[in-house]
Amino acid sequence: MGKSNLSEFLGFAGKVVLVQTITYFIFGLIMSNLFNYERLFQQEIIRDFMRPIDSPYVFFGPLIQPIRGLLFAIGLWPIRNTILESKRGWLILWGIFVVFGILGTPAAAPSSLEGVIYSKLPFWYHLIGLPEIVLQTLAFSLILIWWEKRRYQPNQPLWKSTFGSDVLKAVMIASFAYMGYAIGSILSAVIAQVNIDMETAASDWKTQMMFVVAFIVNIFLILLLSKNIHKVALWQVFLFFWFVDTITPLVYQLIFMSPMPLPLAILIGFFPAMVITISMWIGYKKL
Repeated sequence: MGKSNLSEFLGFAGKVVLVQTITYFIFGLIMSNLFNYERLFQQEIIRDFMRPIDSPYVFFGPLIQPIRGLLFAIGLWPIRNTILESKRGWLILWGIFVVFGILGTPAAAPSSLEGVIYSKLPFWYHLIGLPEIVLQTLAFSLILIWWEKRRYQPNQPLWKSTFGSDVLKAVMIASFAYMGYAIGSILSAVIAQVNIDMETAASDWKTQMMFVVAFIVNIFLILLLSKNIHKVALWQVFLFFWFVDTITPLVYQLIFMSPMPLPLAILIGFFPAMVITISMWIGYKKL
């Protein structure tokens, strides 16, 4: 893959990651409240198949969506032009999701034909899960194809300058750094032998908002630094974001919660800083 193709792929992957993460979060939030997933997952048979809504594993679900988005981008890249050249490219993409990802999955997944036949899950559970996945994949297909086609319409740009592209890169990098926080929190807790109540953390909006604040701060600083990235050494970028991703949770906790020990915060901040540094080195190619 040449430099131009790599740059084009990264732009496409960034859009896929962003659209997947946002639509997943929005439809998951809406449907979980609309159908009361908390009560639903406690039903007989269902509770043996699904984790409770307050499980720490459920908390990390949105954090891995950038990885799923990247996998989608890799899978869609070879057929991207075919989809975009069609007048109803969004319908083709959505049809791929519905046929291969929802109804015709090789495994006996919920809401799939194999799942109805081979699993012990009640039929109503297969039906009740369809609205979320069908609507989320529909929104994903519509938004992604619309956004990708806009780049071929110079008279109707999505943004008037390259600012939109810079924002997209910053959001994509910050999304992976967001996962770095999650990984760092788990590893540092194990290394430091700190007892963390994961179920409480998963359901505590103050804890969740701490990472959202760090996510927004990272986006802003990545945008700010990207303009002069060629003037800064790689190790300086790493130290800068290590400091930022250490101090941001500490300040937040000082205001809203009880601050964590400084060594733990330093260890947690290491992982998102490393992710941001590597991502900026790959994404901007100016260091």
